Amino acid sequence: MPAENSTETPSAANGADTQVTRLSVNINAETAAKLRWYKENKGISITETIRRAVALLDLVERESASGNEVLLKSRDGKSVRQLWLV
Repeated sequence: MPAENSTETPSAANGADTQVTRLSVNINAETAAKLRWYKENKGISITETIRRAVALLDLVERESASGNEVLLKSRDGKSVRQLWLV
């Protein structure tokens, strides 16, 4: 189970006050490698990588909860697959 440090500090990002929460999680080597690959491929921080992953998860969960299907379509349009989260 991930440990959460409840350290929240005000931060002035883009002139807006935001709360920052530091989290400590345990992940396997495969997941860590995927995060590092995405970080390096996109030229972003690990923090931004995690933000994007959580935003995508949130989008899929909200759409599914609303009764919508999340579909992946091949570039040529010949193949469509439905994305399911378990």
